[in-house]
Amino acid sequence: MIAVIELKGKQYRVEADQVIRALRVDGEVGGKISADRVLATIDGETVNLGQPALDKAAVELEIVRHARSPKINIFTYNPKKRTTRRMGYREDISYLRVKQIKG
Repeated sequence: MIAVIELKGKQYRVEADQVIRALRVDGEVGGKISADRVLATIDGETVNLGQPALDKAAVELEIVRHARSPKINIFTYNPKKRTTRRMGYREDISYLRVKQIKG
């Protein structure tokens, strides 16, 4: 079974025992969270679409670990003013394992 879920404003296509990388979620490593906003489920030939989300559908997720994403280098340059600016950015992320898809 395949499901399309929404976590923290981003959509993910998930299957059982898959590990996804998402924005940091609250909880301890090894803890369980539930994604109640399931947008669609696909089971073989059967496709269930929500308007916008499905009722009585949920995806159980387990927190594998917390980390930080790879660094993004930001560089701006204004040639007439002779100015440069360098910055870096790293986002807090969580790795989540899909335990069970309900509905």
